[in-house]
Amino acid sequence: MKKFLVTLMTLALLLMLTVASAESVPAINWADVNVESTGIAGTWYTFDNVALKIWVPDIFQDMDLTAEEAEQGIFGKFAPADQTAAIFASYHQGQEGATMDDLISTIKGNGVKDAERVLLNGLDAVTYSMPEADAMYVAFVTESGNIVQFSFMPASDEGFAAVAQIVSASIMAEE
Repeated sequence: MKKFLVTLMTLALLLMLTVASAESVPAINWADVNVESTGIAGTWYTFDNVALKIWVPDIFQDMDLTAEEAEQGIFGKFAPADQTAAIFASYHQGQEGATMDDLISTIKGNGVKDAERVLLNGLDAVTYSMPEADAMYVAFVTESGNIVQFSFMPASDEGFAAVAQIVSASIMAEE
């Protein structure tokens, strides 16, 4: 009986820790974003290669990729006509077996101080910025352990930073 109670208490403690850690991760949901109130029109883009979709303001054009960009793993590039900002979607192979904790550890190992784990439309993600690159990022670990990353630049432009937050909130699994 004593063994049973110890096992039961251990399971209850593990369950409480799991619930506590799940509750400590901020949740961001597209359903909570009132994009209509911003007056910004946009278009949904689906990336079948990573089973994700993203909403991008119509002022951003879907740009053609160079061969070099494609070789670097970039599979989506959006920019306004004046090229003053950019949104990139990229896939980084060679991290097979990586976990979200591995990704966050790597990001922090590169000197990033503001890495934050979030639940983005139900997907486990990490958001961070790199002031020296003037960029903000949202990254995911795929089921195979590779990395999908969305990059937004320039982060120093307050207007674009606000747009980047809206676009980031739209990233979700394709339907």
